[in-house]
Amino acid sequence: MKKSPLTVQNICGNEKKTTGKEALVKLLRWHFGFSDFRGKQLEAIQAVLSGRDCFCLMPTGGGKSMCYQIPALAKPGIVLVVSPLIALMENQVMALKEKGIAAEFLSSTQTSNVKSKIHEDLDSGKPSPRLLYVTPELIATPGFMSKLTRIHTRGFLNLIAIDEAHCISTWGHDFRPSYRKLSSLRNCLPDVPILALTATAVPNVQKDVIQSLCLQDPLVLKSSFNRSNIYYEVRYKDLLDDAYVDLSSVLKSSGDVCAIIYCLERTTCDGLSAHLSKNGISCAAYHAGLNNKLRSSVLDDWMSSKIQVVVATVAFGMGIDRKDVRIVCHFNVPKSMEAFYQESGRAGRDQLPCRSLLYYGVDDRKKMEFILRSSGSKKSESSSSQDGLSKKSISDFNQMVEYCEGSGCRRKKILESFGEQVPASLCKKSCDACKHPNLVAKYLEEISIICTSHRGNGISRIFINSSADVTHGEQFSEFWNRDDEAGTSEEDISDSDDGTEVVKSLAKSKLSRKSGVNDKIEFLQRAEENYYRNKSSDKQVNKLDKNAISEMVRESSKQRFLNALKEAQQRLGNLSIELEASAAFFENECYKKYGKSGKTFYYSQVASTLRWIKMTNSSELTNRLLSSTPARPENTMPKEEHPEKPSRLLEKKPIKYTDPELHSNVGSETTMCISQSKTQNASLSAELLAIPSFSEFVNRKKTKDNNNPCKSENQSPHSSKKRMRLQ
Repeated sequence: MKKSPLTVQNICGNEKKTTGKEALVKLLRWHFGFSDFRGKQLEAIQAVLSGRDCFCLMPTGGGKSMCYQIPALAKPGIVLVVSPLIALMENQVMALKEKGIAAEFLSSTQTSNVKSKIHEDLDSGKPSPRLLYVTPELIATPGFMSKLTRIHTRGFLNLIAIDEAHCISTWGHDFRPSYRKLSSLRNCLPDVPILALTATAVPNVQKDVIQSLCLQDPLVLKSSFNRSNIYYEVRYKDLLDDAYVDLSSVLKSSGDVCAIIYCLERTTCDGLSAHLSKNGISCAAYHAGLNNKLRSSVLDDWMSSKIQVVVATVAFGMGIDRKDVRIVCHFNVPKSMEAFYQESGRAGRDQLPCRSLLYYGVDDRKKMEFILRSSGSKKSESSSSQDGLSKKSISDFNQMVEYCEGSGCRRKKILESFGEQVPASLCKKSCDACKHPNLVAKYLEEISIICTSHRGNGISRIFINSSADVTHGEQFSEFWNRDDEAGTSEEDISDSDDGTEVVKSLAKSKLSRKSGVNDKIEFLQRAEENYYRNKSSDKQVNKLDKNAISEMVRESSKQRFLNALKEAQQRLGNLSIELEASAAFFENECYKKYGKSGKTFYYSQVASTLRWIKMTNSSELTNRLLSSTPARPENTMPKEEHPEKPSRLLEKKPIKYTDPELHSNVGSETTMCISQSKTQNASLSAELLAIPSFSEFVNRKKTKDNNNPCKSENQSPHSSKKRMRLQ
């Protein structure tokens, strides 16, 4: 049921009573149902009602909107609210109308008829809206500014509230050029009080906001940044078997709760959303790659609790007023502490316990550093004045790295980044570092080993997710374009991309489409020979030792295998194997297969094998240990003989392993880890054929066809079809 607004005359008879606490609390209770004001709300309201400018810094969920909504009810006239997002305006206007408060917004999404009615109302002798929400772009237009001037001349403009005021500062984490044009408000409307509101602004940004908006002797109100109801936690992707599975388990164990998951790229949003949906979690993806209708549908479903989890890019949630968000997860490391604080602060606006979960990965860190440095280099080329901003962006990101990789209370790190000095005891075990210090210390030690090995290898590879066809079109991504890749070094590109050069050279060659099959085969043979010749000479010399796997890394992997085998032995009970030797066997297997490919492939194989060990049964584990051909002792092997390598069949297969059954067939050259048996002797006689190269395959086929002319004639119709396909 809509409530009728309380008239000012019924509450008070003069200006002193208008700004008195009793009258304001009565408005608060009647329209919003709260018993009293929180934090600095009352001070900010009384300041702007008295005509004074005010800068108000409140944490996310601190009730900033009350600071301009109550003044709109306490005085006749209009409060102009400048908001950066249309979704925020729509959400707040709808909520105010449900409470019986006259509010409107102007945006490009409205029809011309709706906008015409609002403009007619504003031009009338007594405008009905108490609050008018607009975008900063609209403020910058001469036509709307002249309209505001006329409203002010008639005495109806009481206050200008600028939400998300940090967007005006070039030093802020979310700078928007359109906000810079708001500085003209003071010149055009000199005696209208301005209220600047933000939840995330470090001291430098605070000063910049006040100067940019030309606030005159403002009342500066700062609330503590501490969100005591949020539990902060970091999980390390490099130490998890599968981050997708881990997050799915976290959400399932939390029950049917409302959650937001932030990802760096759209492809990650789609993939993670599909995985969670497959595991029975009600969720949907939300990002700029979706059309407006679908995004609105996802937002409406989430707001109405039809879906509980949204997997989104950082554009989601700004100003969205859903108070029961219990989990905010960052699946990739944010670019700054300010962004992290604002996004994680969307949890627990109802002041009930909630959780901030961040999944940190070394590859994610490298990717974000690459983005920031690339962005900085472009800006420095266009303007040398941007150099300081670029350095600040990297410095801000390093704060997030320290938050994840450093020891000590996480809550204390957040507050200190905003200039707030607090004792560690303030946390009261409401972060994982304070609640489980020994466990976190162990994780940090393992992560430091991984980070050290990455730094020792210089520039790590950057993998860019894209579904575009590299041979037929440009490769699009949310953070890269094709031009960016041209300037990167060879180390920034995955080895898997090298194989496309043969296809590209074929596509770009002057070879006629009408050339015969033999000409094309010979061309492919030459291309393959050139590819392997170049790869084995120049490329390996340039990359020597840059991505080598150190003994320290191998020992760490052996220890992980040993722990996994101990857990498997406890789980299976009847497993009788030598743990140390088996752990060395599995690690050696991974190293022999992918040691030359670099750490990325080696780590991937280690993680895949660990998953298989945790899921397999005793017979499969035993068979796998028995399936490998043991190497002969060196003193009994003739120099000219070479043992057949059963694992060679798998060496040129794709690196991605997702099915545990694949691992049961993986062979190795290492010695056996359990007692020899007849099964071992039988496996010695089994020889697996090596995969021939393209050239070898063609030459063998030519020889076979020459030796069997009759067979070639019998199969001529089938062969002709093949030739047609090749042509």
